[in-house]
Amino acid sequence: MAGSNPGQCFVFVFPMASGHINPSLPIARSLVRLGHEVHYVCAEQMRSAIQGTGATFHSERDVEPEMFEGQPLDVMEMFVELQREHGIENEPFLQAMLKLKSIQLERRLPGLIRFLQKFKPAAVVYCPLSSIEAAWAAKIENVLHIGLNTIAGPGAMQLALEAIAKHLSMTVEEFDDQLRSFQPNLDAKKRLQSKYGIGLESDGGLDKPFGRLAHLSHAALTLVTTTEDFYDPVTPELQEALEADNAKFVAVGALLDEAGAERAAGHKCNHEAHKDDASSLPEDDSLSAAAILEQVIDARKSGRKVVLASMGTVITGDFQIGWEGRRTGKDGQLRGLTGRELCQAAWGGVFDALGAVTAEEGPLLVVALGPQPNALGELVPPANALCAPVLPQVDLLKTGVDLFLTHGGQNSFTEALSNKVPLVVCPGFGDQ
Repeated sequence: MAGSNPGQCFVFVFPMASGHINPSLPIARSLVRLGHEVHYVCAEQMRSAIQGTGATFHSERDVEPEMFEGQPLDVMEMFVELQREHGIENEPFLQAMLKLKSIQLERRLPGLIRFLQKFKPAAVVYCPLSSIEAAWAAKIENVLHIGLNTIAGPGAMQLALEAIAKHLSMTVEEFDDQLRSFQPNLDAKKRLQSKYGIGLESDGGLDKPFGRLAHLSHAALTLVTTTEDFYDPVTPELQEALEADNAKFVAVGALLDEAGAERAAGHKCNHEAHKDDASSLPEDDSLSAAAILEQVIDARKSGRKVVLASMGTVITGDFQIGWEGRRTGKDGQLRGLTGRELCQAAWGGVFDALGAVTAEEGPLLVVALGPQPNALGELVPPANALCAPVLPQVDLLKTGVDLFLTHGGQNSFTEALSNKVPLVVCPGFGDQ
């Protein structure tokens, strides 16, 4: 690598989550244009969007064989295998995800450490919510690291934990007790402490006080994709802990990419299914990103109203908390709406309220459906609606939208505010 590029090398580590990785893409694009090398470690589903920035893509399955070797290609199937391995195959996804966090960290770290040793980056940019192995690997290798936080500031994690606990029909304290009594978690934490010095102050449960992320104490800083005005409140106890950690947060607002840039969206947990499923691609050229954008531009020029509807990538996806996902009650029974039912209700409301008999009448309705086959179910879109699996959301918002029905994810929220677009929010999960 030395001498191959006059610039420096940067490593980006992000999960298979569109809302987490998309704000990183304009950063990577800018670094590449300045003459630097950017190497992403991520899931195969993100390859195209990453390579579109000029960065080099590295499959996490290749980089982290201790985590992925011999495991199913489908991320959710792999996670179920991990649950089964540790005797919690019947537990809800979110509950199991946090219980297995240290076990996954232990398996991901060796490969990522080798990767950093090979490329010797000037800095690592990572997701502080879902890619904590990057922070610890960078610390171990003495590499400067910067988090890119896609929820609302230093107080948001505490609220997110409360939302997760509520989803599981328990309190954060009750869940913390479960973590501290789950022996595979405790064993993994002890091994991490012994080998790397990770979590020496941990009691085996969640970082204390709740909402604190221990690895932010050694990050150079954490970028936050909103403004300080929209930060979630921070409790005095958490504020004191963050100050003691010397955790630095910098609000940067919405990170909007250039016109026509590809974003990560519409993916499935199994990359092969994602590639092979025709529902993830437009059925004809009239539903391509460029064609839809052109129709919106024409509508704006003629004075016609435009309504955009998108329910995000989590509840339209095939995660356990997604399309067919429901919350779990204290009795272990599923409760509430599935992602499918919520999305179809939201889309149906748009069609009922604003649908027209002909394509020329009423506002132009532009609806993102996600990757599911027959996502509309029995809904029949009106003649004035354009429905596609994936939309160029940022470009549409920049062009001009009169109303945006959204799930309320931070990217959609801040992107809309940046373009002065009114919102109707139908929250589906987590921080929304």
